[in-house]
Amino acid sequence: MEYINEKVSYLKGLCDGLEIKDSSREGKVLVKIVEILEDITDALAGLDDAYEDLEDYVELVDEDLMEVEDEVYGLDFLDDDDDDFYEVECPHCGEDFITNFDELEEEDFEIDCPYCGHIVEIDTTECDCGDDCDCHDHE
Repeated sequence: MEYINEKVSYLKGLCDGLEIKDSSREGKVLVKIVEILEDITDALAGLDDAYEDLEDYVELVDEDLMEVEDEVYGLDFLDDDDDDFYEVECPHCGEDFITNFDELEEEDFEIDCPYCGHIVEIDTTECDCGDDCDCHDHE
């Protein structure tokens, strides 16, 4: 941004040094072009300042959102022995989400992905091959 401001200032200095005045038709055009370039430079500086303010604000909102996500979707509650929470990957969008299977009595059930709304079919039946198998997502 500073580079553009320097170039416009240099151009204005050239016009002043050459004593270009708006008394001729060509002089009027050149003076107006320099004025417009100065206005554009000022507007860009204002946009740059607004962008920096917005960037700071978005960063603060992002930090607050991360705290809320940790509170809502955080894995801290996975340490509770009373509930069985599992991380499930949506086959449609690839996002991971947490769900609780304790409340469900069915062996197979469907759940909506909270990110894309795709229905994810989940088989909660236990397998006999152990925790190291690829049959189910063991937690």
